[in-house]
Amino acid sequence: MKKTRDYSARKNLLQFRVLLTRYLQQIVTNPWFIIPLILQPAVMLIITSLVYEDGTFYEPWKHLGAIHSTPFLLVLSAALMGLLNSYREICKERDVLQREVFGGMDIVAYLASKVTALAIVGFVQSLVITFGSLAFIDYNLSDPAFSLFFMLVAVFLTNYCVTALGLLVSALLRKSESAILPVLVIILMQVVCAGSLIEFKEMPIKVVYFFTPTMYGTAVYGNVLNITMREIYDYNMYFCLAMLVVYAIVFHVLTVLKLKYDYRTKD
Repeated sequence: MKKTRDYSARKNLLQFRVLLTRYLQQIVTNPWFIIPLILQPAVMLIITSLVYEDGTFYEPWKHLGAIHSTPFLLVLSAALMGLLNSYREICKERDVLQREVFGGMDIVAYLASKVTALAIVGFVQSLVITFGSLAFIDYNLSDPAFSLFFMLVAVFLTNYCVTALGLLVSALLRKSESAILPVLVIILMQVVCAGSLIEFKEMPIKVVYFFTPTMYGTAVYGNVLNITMREIYDYNMYFCLAMLVVYAIVFHVLTVLKLKYDYRTKD
């Protein structure tokens, strides 16, 4: 019995490596995929630059709109990129996936290859968003190394969490065309329920904050930049980062369970 488990583990790891290599090659060699990945963070930074006002982080009381919208847009950009990168990844491969699963491919190895490749893409995009913002944003950072590190972590984990959510949506659907409505709902939720641009006082609506990845990322930004005037900036930074990881894990587990349920038997 132990020999079988060891063999399966080695086999699944080999499948993961092959699938990851194949997926990364598809990303790099497909111009219709790689070009949007490059343009996404650039466009997001341009939009954010239109909102930012000089001196925002030195005299926040004079720039009440920009002080909340600037960090929010940077985190929202990461969330949108994660969602756009992932929401079609599984449903567009349904026919091929079914043949490969029944041919012996491990579902966990398949999903792990998707997650790893998209995490690499998301990390690169997060680097562009975080350090690209330095070109036009004059942050007031007492400890630049510490602050930039946690800003990058907040952007990346938000991207990663929403990527995991996008993969779950993709696993729940049969066709990518069906994802339009859930994607719109997720996007609206990231905007309305982030607690930065719009702050609700009613408790039933405020509860939704805690199910919104963008809220956690924005709260970390607020902590790092010492922003006040919003309740979410009082949340503990490490708690917010931990919640992004927890939600990502939950989304991954649900995705695996859904795929295993779908392909438990041959049609």
